[in-house]
Amino acid sequence: MKRVYTYTRSSLKALAVILLAASSMRGIAQELEFAIHADPVISWMGSNESEYVGEGARAGFDIGLNVRHFFADNYAVSSGISFISAGGRQSLTEDHTMVFNNFTQFIPEGNEIKYNLRYINIPAGLHLRTNQVGYLTYFTDLGFDFRLLLKSTVDIPAMQISNENARTEVYGMNAGWHLGGGIEYELGIDLSLIAGLSYAQDFFDVTKDLEDVYQPGDRSGLRMIRIRLGLKF
Repeated sequence: MKRVYTYTRSSLKALAVILLAASSMRGIAQELEFAIHADPVISWMGSNESEYVGEGARAGFDIGLNVRHFFADNYAVSSGISFISAGGRQSLTEDHTMVFNNFTQFIPEGNEIKYNLRYINIPAGLHLRTNQVGYLTYFTDLGFDFRLLLKSTVDIPAMQISNENARTEVYGMNAGWHLGGGIEYELGIDLSLIAGLSYAQDFFDVTKDLEDVYQPGDRSGLRMIRIRLGLKF
């Protein structure tokens, strides 16, 4: 319950900062279109090696601001910034060792490792939409993401390891792609509700393969399904 409360408090703070930034930018850039979102996220980690076994998904969130500059009626360049909480659960079919900030830990095969990752995410892509029909407009968004790691921790329940700092085990930067779509519902007051669904996947490895201890080499990338919930103004 303590971790849920911390996540909720952090999410509200991030949303407040984004709302203030959006209001300020709106006043000096009337030609741009802005949208804020608070998306539930389902994330997991997939590996290219059979020694790494996926143990399921975890819930998270993606809170941020999108900025769109239309270069034609229905076509825009989109960017923005968001704060993502995501991660995944893995186990290995071999014994291995993990290196944390303050100690080194031997992990027997089959023990589940839960990664908790916080990122600043900067997307860049194309936003395409239809002409408005009644109150509805349909859109799609595709592009790339650049992520900077803010915090990474690991839980290993079978070994009573919880919320252990894992910066030594996780890369500080990553990049990937996203594809999504949805609808906008105009409220008639220069404001629209947004709902949609998107999928995102990393290009590069999330976890390091350290050479000083035994860790099977692989490429474990983050995958995410995001349920878009937002406001456009």
